[in-house]
Amino acid sequence: MASISRRRAADGSLRYDVRWRLADGAERSKTFRRRNDADAWRRKVDGDQLVGIVVEHPAASPVFAGYVERWLATRLVKGRPLSPTTVQGYRAQLRRCILPTFGPLALRQITSELVRDWYAQVTAEVSRDQAAKSYRLLRAVLNTATDDGLLARNPCRMRGAGVDQARERPLIATTMVFDLADAMPARLRALVLLAGLVGLRTSEMLGLTRCDVDLDRRTVTVRKPAHEVTGLGRITLDPKSDAGRRTVTLPALAADALAGHLAAFAQPGDDGVVFTSPRGGPLRRAELSEAWRAAVGDVGAPPGLHVHDLRHHAATFVARMPGITTKELMARIGHSSPRAALIYQHATAERDRAAAAYLDEQLAALRRPPLAPVVSIDACDGRVMGGGPAPPARRRKRSEQRFCREAASGIEPLYRDLQSLA
Repeated sequence: MASISRRRAADGSLRYDVRWRLADGAERSKTFRRRNDADAWRRKVDGDQLVGIVVEHPAASPVFAGYVERWLATRLVKGRPLSPTTVQGYRAQLRRCILPTFGPLALRQITSELVRDWYAQVTAEVSRDQAAKSYRLLRAVLNTATDDGLLARNPCRMRGAGVDQARERPLIATTMVFDLADAMPARLRALVLLAGLVGLRTSEMLGLTRCDVDLDRRTVTVRKPAHEVTGLGRITLDPKSDAGRRTVTLPALAADALAGHLAAFAQPGDDGVVFTSPRGGPLRRAELSEAWRAAVGDVGAPPGLHVHDLRHHAATFVARMPGITTKELMARIGHSSPRAALIYQHATAERDRAAAAYLDEQLAALRRPPLAPVVSIDACDGRVMGGGPAPPARRRKRSEQRFCREAASGIEPLYRDLQSLA
């Protein structure tokens, strides 16, 4: 429990020191000029300790920039450390959006109000998507700080702030995939077909070796995707999930293109890299991007089209296969969650028009003869009319009376027949 001691300062005024001990045995203190303030702080410390909250003065709290470095080094996801590519992405996100605001602050100086102001600023100056990604990273770091007892609660408490609405990627026609493949250098044509018809990721294609390709069975096995990490260069890693490690059967067109590529451009030996640069080494992303931009411009593809959008085309193309299940689609494209696979089962304009045509065909077979239009009866002259001014009240009354007499004369014989039967 906390205690209060009184002392005199150098100027002769009184000071009240509140002292308490943390769970790890470390002592903390805070000084007040007024006894009432010291009593209020002591009650707060005692109450927090009763509910198990470790109370620490902000000045003694770790600085965010130092804490996040330790977090990156010790973070575990499903029991495994963060991959170098993930760490590189997190560092870029921290550098761009998070550290300029929170880096020099102690953890306990980060408040919910400060988080809200920061989120609004990043949304306005960068984008909503970047704000959402940065918020998720900040919340994850501060969740760990809360678990470590360094925070009483996580100040990231904005509902929906971590949800980003990623814009839908452009969907290109299959003929455009062929045009892009033909516009690329010969050593990259098979890569475009593998991405656009099979749906391999760029890192998966860059990591392929000869032993991963079985032309007899027309399969490609994804084992070690290749990445480029700042300070490490080109590295190959295990897929992020078990679903990423898979064997995919190739269509004949892609298999034939890959066979010709292996004969002309791949490195020799079982461990030889399949996709190489003009110098004979493994293909680098920068070289692929340069050739891709030129091909996109040559064929008039949608502006901003990325190599990864070829995978989007392949997955959507397969998702149109009659009877294919979400689990089968997940296995082919290497997704571990149905939510990710369902992205590719969206409705396109072409499919939407086909659905409308199908409805027209089915409805035509069930169509009934059209009903007669609703008309008004003008009994004054015995004609059926489709509108016009109403007759005068006297004429309308005579018409109604005539109609009732005629109806009664038609019903009366039927009534007599029913009586005779009874």
